[in-house]
Amino acid sequence: MKSLKNVSFPKLAERIIALYNEEEDALLLGMLGQEYVIHRDSILLHGQKSPELHASIILDYLFSSGTTSTMMPWRTIGDFGNPSPDFRNKVELPLTNYAPEIIARSSTLLPMIDAEIVPSLIGSDVAITVRALPKVSLHIELSQETQDFPAEAWVLFSNNANEFLTILNLQMLAEIFKDRVLSLLRIY
Repeated sequence: MKSLKNVSFPKLAERIIALYNEEEDALLLGMLGQEYVIHRDSILLHGQKSPELHASIILDYLFSSGTTSTMMPWRTIGDFGNPSPDFRNKVELPLTNYAPEIIARSSTLLPMIDAEIVPSLIGSDVAITVRALPKVSLHIELSQETQDFPAEAWVLFSNNANEFLTILNLQMLAEIFKDRVLSLLRIY
């Protein structure tokens, strides 16, 4: 894990939009509707060590050079460089398979992932903007199957998301989003 021992947590909290707890010398950071506690030697989720992928994304975000978030125009993962060729299979197709359920239960699901319904950019059945990290957002367009068209899902990223996360971590963030949504569908 990258060293946080000599980092000024108050300054970092201000730049990345996190809360600083002076008493515990820790940061509180929201990611996909969950609160992570960042200590100098660990990152916790629900009082337990966070999964490695989550910690990797958070550390990338903490040490990024980004300062100001630019939301639009939204960009595809390919706009940032050479993404993994299986992004569509790992993220968008699973969301496509559950589009009707996600749409039907959006009022229950969206508050749990720090998301809201927004106007569609392309006339899809529902468009969702997710505050994935304080300065990185996702935009998801979902369409249900019709007689003329198959179901579809598109995942877009805030315009300068690559200033806060590497392409690999942007992909991982989208995968964690997909896993979190599908997990919540099983519960709610």
